[in-house]
Amino acid sequence: MCVINITDGDIEKVEEKFGLCFDEESKEFIKCLETKDIQACPGAGKTTSLVAKLEIMSNYMPFSNNIGILVLTHTNVAVDEIKNKLGANAKKVLSYPNHVGTFQSFINKYLAIPMYLKLYNKKPERIDSIIFIDKLLKRLKSYYLDRFIPFIAEQNNFSNIEYFLKSLVVEENRIILIQKGNRKKTIVNRGNVSYTNIKRALDNNIIEEVNIEGYLTYEHCYELALKYLNDFPQSIEIFQKRFKYVFIDEAQDTDDRQFEIVDKIFDDNSIIQRIGDNNQAIFNFSGKKENGWLINENSIEIKNTKRLSTRISEQVKKVALNPQELNGNDSIEILPTIIVFDNIEQVIPIFSQLIIEHNLHRKEKFTFNVVGGVGKSNDNGDTIVNYYPSYVQSENNTLEYDSLVEKLEKLEIENIQPKDYRKIIFDIVKDYLKYVNIMNGDKNFTNSSLLNFLKERNEQLHNIFKLHLFKTTEKLALKECVKEEIRTLLQIFLDLISKIVDMDILDIVIKNYKVNLENKTKQNIYRYENNGISFDINISTIHKVKGETHTATLVIETFNRGYDLFHLLKLLKGRRFAGANQDKKKLIYVAMSRATDFLCLGIHRVQKNTSITDDDIEALENSGFRVIHEPI
Repeated sequence: MCVINITDGDIEKVEEKFGLCFDEESKEFIKCLETKDIQACPGAGKTTSLVAKLEIMSNYMPFSNNIGILVLTHTNVAVDEIKNKLGANAKKVLSYPNHVGTFQSFINKYLAIPMYLKLYNKKPERIDSIIFIDKLLKRLKSYYLDRFIPFIAEQNNFSNIEYFLKSLVVEENRIILIQKGNRKKTIVNRGNVSYTNIKRALDNNIIEEVNIEGYLTYEHCYELALKYLNDFPQSIEIFQKRFKYVFIDEAQDTDDRQFEIVDKIFDDNSIIQRIGDNNQAIFNFSGKKENGWLINENSIEIKNTKRLSTRISEQVKKVALNPQELNGNDSIEILPTIIVFDNIEQVIPIFSQLIIEHNLHRKEKFTFNVVGGVGKSNDNGDTIVNYYPSYVQSENNTLEYDSLVEKLEKLEIENIQPKDYRKIIFDIVKDYLKYVNIMNGDKNFTNSSLLNFLKERNEQLHNIFKLHLFKTTEKLALKECVKEEIRTLLQIFLDLISKIVDMDILDIVIKNYKVNLENKTKQNIYRYENNGISFDINISTIHKVKGETHTATLVIETFNRGYDLFHLLKLLKGRRFAGANQDKKKLIYVAMSRATDFLCLGIHRVQKNTSITDDDIEALENSGFRVIHEPI
């Protein structure tokens, strides 16, 4: 039985408060308080609708029996978007007994870490798959296998060392590898020194040795979570009593094991709503997506897109993996355009000229993007770097370094502002307090709440803290080690509660801190300047723009076992049942559904064994595209 009843009046108040206007399908979702799947088209405003729903529900809090809401997403960006849109009522929704966070954070906090504590009587040092493999390789070195195992794994097409080790079986006279189809392959025979070393490593359970050290992969966390639910079934009732309402955002990116955990915890008395678009399932977070989200028949479908023009919607539908109705905006008349090119260097400049032709650069606000499936160079075909040679894949590897100075040097960011250094120092202080479970009531400290805590209890210490924070910021800006200064900052705070800084924990916190600063060099931005007109065009992979809205998007075809757009040519020409690779369809679907005003595609005229013909061009034009040949 529902605890609350959302009315049209509730929705009208939210619309008035935020200046919104929901269509009937979105209203149906907002009012719905029963288990239901919500299939929302690109630009349907599903996150806005979810936030409106949470906003209304927050006005009824606290609920009877102190029950709460659980919101699960797949990225911290999505969590931040929900928090930011909630505004003033965010405090209610984010407070106990509610929980808003990523799937991974929920698994870690409530299941994996408690299970790890019960097994090893301590908290894990780090949950990071890359760091775990690094530790595993170092552990292999103690068995003299640090070169042999990676070499043999690569020979047998295993990219993951852990999975390779788990596929090895020790027999009396040999060590075998269990391959697909349960086929057995001899890796080494008894009598060889590697036989003895591998046997010893497997007998000692080398993977668990690294786990005991405190290092886990995200995969391990799901294993621990399931073990926790199986070993302590009484916890399930506790979760059910606490979380009455469960909202799974971006449900299409949820894999089978995540759904398995949700199904284990919650029963028919729980209200579970899965919200997403199955055509946009391009992420595979755990590597085990398998069936993914199978939408129930009685789902709510939101077909009206607030983002796409009708002309763009008609083209996007062609590459949808699952048949989908899309109702776009009729007021924008710009024809989606295909650039058929021979000279790859001219594609982005032509896109820039088309932006000017359509006067999109004159809009009050605009965002122009070039997106491709593959960023990394490929000897077999073109990727983003061939269209834009300055493109740099942004890989934040700051976790590899122990000091803040090393982390900052690794990023090679120019013109870092004092506020950026101040943010880093504050982050370290807050991360330490979080690690040792020192909280502001039932919440983690923020910058302002930490300063207020100091000021309310001891104004002199508050002033000393701020002065020392300023000096620490100056020192970090000079690229000098500030660990001791951060220890002093922490101690100023901890003096209020009679605690001492644990330097080992501070080292762990600094080591685990990931520096996230905007790269001021703007390497992945194409700058158009001509005849007094100038604007920027962002360059990135399709994965990075999922969820974004652009004024104009150029989708450039990239090579991954063939060119993606050419592979979908029959669909673009209007053949509804043309066979195509599902992953390519989903990726291009996401790319094509970003733009509000202008969609542009770039396709090579000549492919490896074929080319775009005049008949192809005529079919594309009859299918609703404008096709141009470079130069224009």
